[in-house]
Amino acid sequence: MKDTENQPEPVLRRLLDRCKGLLTISKELSSTLPIVEKLNTVIGHIRASLGLKEGAFVWIEVDDHTCGKPPDFDRTESLSAEIQAEGQARGRLCVCYPDNVAPDPHDEEFLREVAELVGCRVEQADREESLRQSQDRFKKLAGNLAKEMWTRTEALAKETSYLEGILRSSDDMVITTDLEGHIVEFNPAAERLLGYRAEEMQGQHINVLWENAEERKNILARITAEEGVLNYETRLMTKSGEPIEISLTLSLLTDDEGRTLGTVGVSKDITREKAIRRELEHLNRNYRETIHFISHESKNSLIVIAGFVRRLLETETDPQRREQLGIVYHHSKFLEAMSRDFLVMAELEHGEFRARKQPINNFYEEVILPAMVGLKERYPDSFETYDTSMGGVGPIQVMGDPSLLEIVYRNLFGNALKYRSPGGKISYGVEDRPDCHVFNVWNEGPGVQPEQREKIFEKFYRAEDEDIRSKRGTGLGLYNIRQIIHAHGGKIWCESVPGQWVNFLFTLPKE
Repeated sequence: MKDTENQPEPVLRRLLDRCKGLLTISKELSSTLPIVEKLNTVIGHIRASLGLKEGAFVWIEVDDHTCGKPPDFDRTESLSAEIQAEGQARGRLCVCYPDNVAPDPHDEEFLREVAELVGCRVEQADREESLRQSQDRFKKLAGNLAKEMWTRTEALAKETSYLEGILRSSDDMVITTDLEGHIVEFNPAAERLLGYRAEEMQGQHINVLWENAEERKNILARITAEEGVLNYETRLMTKSGEPIEISLTLSLLTDDEGRTLGTVGVSKDITREKAIRRELEHLNRNYRETIHFISHESKNSLIVIAGFVRRLLETETDPQRREQLGIVYHHSKFLEAMSRDFLVMAELEHGEFRARKQPINNFYEEVILPAMVGLKERYPDSFETYDTSMGGVGPIQVMGDPSLLEIVYRNLFGNALKYRSPGGKISYGVEDRPDCHVFNVWNEGPGVQPEQREKIFEKFYRAEDEDIRSKRGTGLGLYNIRQIIHAHGGKIWCESVPGQWVNFLFTLPKE
């Protein structure tokens, strides 16, 4: 009887079994096994703690996993407890008792405790997984960072070596200074051209190299306002005291954050270049003066020759001699026109050319008509070919140089007559716009190809079209016209349908 009294009550025994089961389950959940394996082990301890026999089912559902074995027949769970992690339902712990077995009143509490332990372990597993992913990301990031640092270090080393190579091999002087104007870099080209060694110049003030130190102050003021100067021509002093002419590009030297560190100057020795330039200017001046003289004298002589030939033509009755005199007269007029073109070009390039603007009260009488009359001798039937469809140019008022504008129309009319198709029409007109007048001279003929519409205004340019090249010309007429129009503040261009017509248009601004 005494032994029976010392035996634990069945209820107390079951409570103790459940407590031991919770401790064992907690220990199993703390192992390093994967979470699914842990839960499968936990199911066995749950069965043992609840004293479940054959016919009972225990299973755990967490996320997309099911551990244990749910009944494969239609039976609902007898007891279940929700598994939560971080305040969210993640699954449930289920027990299905046999039909002849009733759950113990304490079983539900036990299952809630186990579900809470499982939820804590699931939450811990989530954090471990998150930590593992973070570690993986950090490892990858650290690897990429190390690789990037190595790549950038290597690139920086190459760039530094490359820049040093440029400084060493450049034929241009490269000199950098700090904010106080003391020399920091002095490349080999600077050594060669100025005669100083880099070691003796480093730390020296840059002013020792300038012929005019005040000029450098003015340049510094400019680069502060304009962020640099480009191809500025000045003079530096060599170690021997001789000046050297340079073309200087000077700019501020800044760091990645935009802070000014000093200046960097790249200089090209232009001593020889300027000497050649001065010689070329001298030769060009002589050339222009020679062209001007020859053209002027030739023009005067040709005018005299043409006058005598014309008078001989008027009195000559022999048809053969008239034909011969006609040929001479025609060629003398061509040479006279050519001399006139060269003379205009020479004046343009000699600096004597000026557009002396004055009020033109009747554009037709002061410009158009004199140009037509001047062409009458070369093209006797010219007035018969003009078409009035474009309206012509009446007595409009503009500001311009009548003699120069007459040259424009004489050349445009002359080209229209020369290059028109046989029997082709010529027309001209003017359009009144708010800020300018737009004049044009149009003719039927071979026209101008699109790729040649800018080139035809170049000096001595001759079109490649055989029909056009067969006509005699100097290649200066349109060049001279463009210079004259530009001197009036206008512009000139060409429009054409090849094989049909060409139209030359130019503007004269209203003043």
